[in-house]
Amino acid sequence: MELNIIPVEGTPPVARTHVISVTIRTFKGRRNVQAHLFRLADETEAAEELAALRGVPGLVGAPLDPNAPGADDLTGPEAETDALRTVLEAFTEAERDAVVDYLSRRYADRLTCIIACPLQLPVPRGVVPFSALPEGKTMGVIRFDDVPRYPLHFAMRGFYDLAQHEPLVHEQE
Repeated sequence: MELNIIPVEGTPPVARTHVISVTIRTFKGRRNVQAHLFRLADETEAAEELAALRGVPGLVGAPLDPNAPGADDLTGPEAETDALRTVLEAFTEAERDAVVDYLSRRYADRLTCIIACPLQLPVPRGVVPFSALPEGKTMGVIRFDDVPRYPLHFAMRGFYDLAQHEPLVHEQE
């Protein structure tokens, strides 16, 4: 299993600046499925942390494409809240290390790669947190914290989109 941990350069404005993705060897009939891990905070904790983040400069930026249709809708408080929730879904350095250790021990035979890197700040308006993405036919969430003997003190999930990955067996037309 390949392990890539890219450290944060400089001093970040907040502790939650680490994002993690894993590549699963085979998952739901697909090969090399990438899952983006995120921390799931309970609503009370999230509300308190969101309030604290609102005062931190440089966390939320302009939309990726300010000229795109609908970009005018990204100037309000909902777009800022979504961007800040994305920051809340990131991990602290200690949480990142705990996640990498847990995954390396528990899922070493199922994962081909773990990548941990800094969250790029500012988060553009219009970015939606993983926890807000709908599950459907090809998109879903792995609920690591529902697995028996889950050892971490915080809930962790993994978002995946099967449509982005090749099937194990090529479908016949």
